[in-house]
Amino acid sequence: MAPEPERRTQLLRGALDTCLLALLARNPTHAYDLVVLLEAHGLPGVGYGTVYPLMGRLRRQNLVTEHIEPSPSGPPRKVFEVSPAGLEALHEWTSQWVDTTSAINELLASAGALNSPKETAHVRD
Repeated sequence: MAPEPERRTQLLRGALDTCLLALLARNPTHAYDLVVLLEAHGLPGVGYGTVYPLMGRLRRQNLVTEHIEPSPSGPPRKVFEVSPAGLEALHEWTSQWVDTTSAINELLASAGALNSPKETAHVRD
């Protein structure tokens, strides 16, 4: 069975805000760079049209701050940075992610749904 792009999108939807906070905690940057970084980390297909509105939501929740920076070419750009509240959220959301994915991996392994050595290795990590 071929992978369903919609299924992957649904799985990613619940974790994308955590991924963005993690990337910004490492290095403040603008939305375009976040799209490039997501792709570099194996999450292709997440476009600017997804990331920019999500950054607006994170800003309204006071989890990120933004400031305008001149661009070496073109118009000035918004640079996003994680706020102290965003760092707290990142810690909490990461813990929730680890707990949830560990429980799901254990369930899948015990049900025999993880068959390849690669899939089984992720359960033990």
